[in-house]
Amino acid sequence: MIIHDDIQLLRDRLAEAKTIAVFAHIRPDGDSVGASLAVGWALEDMGKKVQYVCEDPIPERFHFLFAYTKDGKDPYIREPKEADCFIIPDISSLDRAGKFFYEHSEYTPDISIDHHVSNTGFAKWNWIESDSPAACSVLTGLFLQLGVTLTKRISSALLCGIITDTNSFSTSNVTAESLRFAAMLVDNGAPIFDICYTAQNQHSQIEMAVWQCGMKNIHIEGDYIWSILRKADRDAIGYAGDDDAGFVSYMNDTQGINVSILFIEVDENHTKISWRALPGYNVADVAVAVGGGGHAAASGATVRKPTDEAIPEILSLTRRMLFDR
Repeated sequence: MIIHDDIQLLRDRLAEAKTIAVFAHIRPDGDSVGASLAVGWALEDMGKKVQYVCEDPIPERFHFLFAYTKDGKDPYIREPKEADCFIIPDISSLDRAGKFFYEHSEYTPDISIDHHVSNTGFAKWNWIESDSPAACSVLTGLFLQLGVTLTKRISSALLCGIITDTNSFSTSNVTAESLRFAAMLVDNGAPIFDICYTAQNQHSQIEMAVWQCGMKNIHIEGDYIWSILRKADRDAIGYAGDDDAGFVSYMNDTQGINVSILFIEVDENHTKISWRALPGYNVADVAVAVGGGGHAAASGATVRKPTDEAIPEILSLTRRMLFDR
């Protein structure tokens, strides 16, 4: 699916806006952080006032990008203040932007730039390329069309998003175009080693402990694998997040496995599910069926059910939609 609105409308909207809020999605990853910073920095170069918004803290592995901010500090705030334009890159559904648009129904996102197949084009202006491997790859192409100067800091943010969302160019949706974009960004000064090592490969000791929690709950059934991250286990090791620290992708690298499913116990009434898959299996369809979304190879959802109740239902649905065909 490709949704392209009139690019002149984008130029007009940006020209009239004075203060622009750019969102990173909840539980931000490298593509979200890179996209929001790249958009914000491009707007600052245009003379705009920019607010960087993220409801959740930015993971430490992406803090190296803050060296490119004006004061070298984390620029993100939890909620925008008096903005006249709202931009939501790499956000596939409104809930991924956090609570703001639900608590302030008088506002609607002005501009969406995304690559998720589940994005229906809910903003006022939408530029969605679902065949692109990263929102930062979409942005690179769009910036070139708009004549944006790809400075070192913008290039660094864009390359961070492309590398992290493609797992260092190893996902099945990597294209020749995205590789050409990456080479251009490196030519512009983006530090590819720093990005690969810090943002993609490096993990903290507590993240390693999260993996240990998941390892003890692994189940392999045929050519799919699943596990659970219990809240009590995360609390015991002092891990505050409700993400998986990359564990589901590690599971999916298991030889002979085509689909991986990870259940994260958020609290006694909510369960987060993450799916990963090899080519030929579209886990986005499963995620959308339970109110989530994402890509064919990587998707997620949160259901309002206790984990022990959600597990058999999600496993049954996944088997029915992906394997019983």
